[in-house]
Amino acid sequence: MERLCPTSTKFAMRQQRSNDVLASISQNMIIPAMTKGSLRFFFDCGAGGCLWAGDEATRSALGFGPLDAAVYDLQGRVTEPPRISLSPTLKSLIHRLDQEYAGYLNPFYQPDPSLWTQAKCERFNDDVEQLLALLRAELGAEFLIADEQKRHTENPFLAEFLVAHPNQKPMS
Repeated sequence: MERLCPTSTKFAMRQQRSNDVLASISQNMIIPAMTKGSLRFFFDCGAGGCLWAGDEATRSALGFGPLDAAVYDLQGRVTEPPRISLSPTLKSLIHRLDQEYAGYLNPFYQPDPSLWTQAKCERFNDDVEQLLALLRAELGAEFLIADEQKRHTENPFLAEFLVAHPNQKPMS
């Protein structure tokens, strides 16, 4: 086996060939960029969570449905844990707002106006803003979160509706 001195011409030629091969390989390689996952933020009545895949790559990696919610069987056992791990504080806030959001629809007849007053809408909207900020702080290194949650306002026909339906009361 021939040993080459680092100052020899043969050594320099071999070194150059190695460098040329590496350069050729790296020019033809596609190195995937480090990208963040994409999430959509919104509540959907009864879904149990508020984070949904925002693009095909995230959907392929994490699946469908609310990614921050567990799936339960009829006996109440978890059959599929949440695919996104969150702090207990965020889980608690999401659960509370999910339950609250379910009450936005009129409980007597859903097509009728919501019974939420403007004050109730503003409190809910403020809590949604706080939750979104906390989610972005906790998940921002891994995910871009698109805010798709509708902000609610009192139905302009609520007062008139309540006069016509005295058995229904506003929710403040």
